[in-house]
Amino acid sequence: RNLRRDPRIALSIPSGTTNAWGLLEYLVVYGAARVTEGGAPEMLQRLAHTYLGPEVVFPDFPDPPPGYITRITPERLGGVGPWNPPG
Repeated sequence: RNLRRDPRIALSIPSGTTNAWGLLEYLVVYGAARVTEGGAPEMLQRLAHTYLGPEVVFPDFPDPPPGYITRITPERLGGVGPWNPPG
């Protein structure tokens, strides 16, 4: 509901890697979000085939709810890592 009202979003992704200065690297994606209703089970199944194997069934229960899909259009990147060298 909040993203539909105001589509601005910041998504932070930690990497688990420490850089030369001893800082934990992370990526922040700033952008605009678009939320669509439905299609979540189908997308989860495609992702499961890609990341878990072609034999995986996910979600593993009958008739999952349609859910929501959020797509982000990146506008700016930040964080600590090779994608954002010190300036």
